[in-house]
Amino acid sequence: MFRPLTLFIGLRNFTSGTGSRMVSFISLLAILGLVMGVALLVVVISVMNGFDREMESRILAAVPHIRLSNEQGVQQTDKLHQILEQQPNVRAVMPFTRLEGMLTHRGKTRPVEVMGLEPSLAAPFMGMFVASELMMRLADHSNGLLMAGGVAEKLSLSTGDRVTLLVPSAGGNGRQQAPRIATFTLLGTFDTHTAADQSLVLAGLEVVSKLAGHADRAQGLQVRVVDVFQARQTGYDLLQVLPLGYRFSDWIQTHGNLYQAIKMSRNLVSLLVFLIIAIAVFNVISMLMMTVIDKRAEIAILKTQGFVRHEIVAVFLTQGALIGLFGTLLGVLLGVAGALNITAAARWLESLMGRPLLNSEIYPLDYLPSALLWHDVVMIIVVALALNFLATLYPAIRASNTRPAEVLRYE
Repeated sequence: MFRPLTLFIGLRNFTSGTGSRMVSFISLLAILGLVMGVALLVVVISVMNGFDREMESRILAAVPHIRLSNEQGVQQTDKLHQILEQQPNVRAVMPFTRLEGMLTHRGKTRPVEVMGLEPSLAAPFMGMFVASELMMRLADHSNGLLMAGGVAEKLSLSTGDRVTLLVPSAGGNGRQQAPRIATFTLLGTFDTHTAADQSLVLAGLEVVSKLAGHADRAQGLQVRVVDVFQARQTGYDLLQVLPLGYRFSDWIQTHGNLYQAIKMSRNLVSLLVFLIIAIAVFNVISMLMMTVIDKRAEIAILKTQGFVRHEIVAVFLTQGALIGLFGTLLGVLLGVAGALNITAAARWLESLMGRPLLNSEIYPLDYLPSALLWHDVVMIIVVALALNFLATLYPAIRASNTRPAEVLRYE
């Protein structure tokens, strides 16, 4: 079917075009549409993969995988720490006390989430974002705190400034009482590049527990797991080895909707861009049909010289395959280049505009991530070539049905 002459004629049709400007213009549009569709699909899937990767590595690093808490507070934390660390899927354990309050500085206020922790045990939980030097400072200063950069920026704070924390408190009858007030010194700032930058403040466990009304007890235990997708089952397993009165929450409760939204957005956006490729492939059908009409005389001459139907089909399949191969590979090259450089390009655009494209007050990240996965690229190439091949079949079969006598009657 694909003998050298048919391949040569198909290649010649691809490189030389046609005598009609309209057909040549449609051919150019078909190839450009395929190139842009494939490039966009590579870039979009890479960006969504980037969000997926950052969700697991960065966003979930800034939030607890599992929180074990007790209404009466946690005592004998060292003993519980040893018990929990021996359990499967548990990587690290740390006592914590969490409270919500209001920071004030020179007339500016900001709602914050204050996390009380043991600096010596915090490395597996916050070591990705907070330098060890800052943790050492926090351990040495009982009234010091570390603050996310977004909070410090809103309050116009710098290292060494004094800031006041107001914590609401309720009386025994449920009525609101005067807030507890504490003054801290800002020891340094950190950035997670996630939504936590707008509210997270770190302080020593002892001082935060006192503000929360737990005296010398921690509010609970924070657990970091090896497999984040087994966090819920791990939480149930941990309750089995703990005394009665404990309950747990996991990242699926706090950030599960975000993870599902990223997954759903990835699928929907990929489907939309996939439809762009499908539209580009339909343009290939239109282009080849116009080519068949434009080259009816040449097809008739080939038939009179002994070409049979399957050889005519082979000529146009070769032309269509070359269009698909050229458009797909060029689109993949552009898409790979875009996926590898889109984060840097987004930062350049931010510096040019003077404002961020993504704000962590609204979005889960304050930058545009990208993760190029080669198996996705291979899948895109296979799908684009398969659709292009199917689109080529009908025009090729129509060309093979050309009747030389009818075409050459008036030639």
